[in-house]
Amino acid sequence: MNIRSLRLVIFLAACIAVPSLSPAQAPKKKVAPKKPAAEQTKGLGLKDGDRFIFIGDSITHQCLYTQFVEDFFYTRYPHIRLHFRNAGVSGDRAADALDRFEPDIEAFKPTVATILLGMNDGSYKDFDPDVFATYEKGMTELLDRLDALNCRVILMSPTMFDHQAFEKMVAEDPERARNKVPTNYNGVLAYYGKWGQEVARKRGYQFVDLFGPLNTLTQQERLKDPDFTLIADAIHPGADGQLVMAYSLLRQIGETGAIFSTGVRVKDDAWAPTHATLVSDVSGKAGRSASYTVNARGLPWTIFEAAPVGARLTRAGHTASQESHVVVGLDAGNYDLVINGQTVGTYDERRLGVHAEIEADRDSPTYQQAMQVIELNRKRNDEAVHPLRDLYGQRKGRLRAARGKGDEGMAAFHAWEKDEFTPRAAGLEKKAAEFEAEIYQLNQPKPLKVEIRPAS
Repeated sequence: MNIRSLRLVIFLAACIAVPSLSPAQAPKKKVAPKKPAAEQTKGLGLKDGDRFIFIGDSITHQCLYTQFVEDFFYTRYPHIRLHFRNAGVSGDRAADALDRFEPDIEAFKPTVATILLGMNDGSYKDFDPDVFATYEKGMTELLDRLDALNCRVILMSPTMFDHQAFEKMVAEDPERARNKVPTNYNGVLAYYGKWGQEVARKRGYQFVDLFGPLNTLTQQERLKDPDFTLIADAIHPGADGQLVMAYSLLRQIGETGAIFSTGVRVKDDAWAPTHATLVSDVSGKAGRSASYTVNARGLPWTIFEAAPVGARLTRAGHTASQESHVVVGLDAGNYDLVINGQTVGTYDERRLGVHAEIEADRDSPTYQQAMQVIELNRKRNDEAVHPLRDLYGQRKGRLRAARGKGDEGMAAFHAWEKDEFTPRAAGLEKKAAEFEAEIYQLNQPKPLKVEIRPAS
């Protein structure tokens, strides 16, 4: 068989088949626990005290998609306390995650774990069965160890390798191609992802496809702009690509949806709430003006400024975080929507009768409060989370070097780990927890006093 035919076989295998698993690799399917009656999130059913960990490589170490997901939960569910840990390290393969499992993963006592590995595991070359077998072995052991923690696992496909971006990058700087001959590498990642999807099915995990949305949106946008990319260096999605990843995760686990779409309507010549549990203190002249209070349970996911292209491509505001005010029964004309004394916008009676959507409106008090939460979480990631991931990167480098020096090298590594690494890691973890405590003070929704007035 010539090389071209072999590559075709591998590509078709990636599209239509996944390797079979031995019984040892395919434990009995888990039964999802019943959701408790206490307040919880929508899709995953997370509840107060749950601990969410993101396991991955440099794409996780970037602290972007993870930060966007944290932002979503911090703003959407302020009444339950969730704890997050980024456990990504640049350059990691599955075996590397095992090397830091006890201090970085197990010690956190996660109740939910996402896993994003595979980009490095394929070695940036065409499909190699031996390379894949190493990945399969490491991933299987990692999943077994997470199962032993009784941790809910969400397996995510590897992301996209952008061959067009790689070719452009190498043309400008050939040195960037060092140690990489990524023939068919995007197809290799497709194969790794489909293997993960089948593992997830057999183990009873949730599976999230990141590969598909990144590829589909890239091809869609290149019909309009041939140079479009979400991954300028071919490997690491920028902020917009990372928002696509965060949105895909949240949508596929069932967490996306409106915050609220509520207000008042005319009934028997008087205003009445459209949602009795959210709307109170209704008053005003039917058909002409109205005022009411909304007791919101969450804040909008205001990621529009950090990733405007990703927000546009996913329609994340409308589909994942819609905040709408509805006033049905107004006389014809234009009306100001005023919230907590701030004019948010002017709409005609038809628009208000359907909904005035304001999650992306910078004049909205909820937008402004959500942005304060997101800014504080950015500081948490910049000042505590990212430095901790850098520290774990140092740990990996020292461990690799120590293993090459025998017992003496390992003794020196353990001394460094005890005297320097552990105290520094504890300090950064404490700092991250302090930021998180501040976030849970800042993210509590305030009652919204809404007024509908004829436009001045």
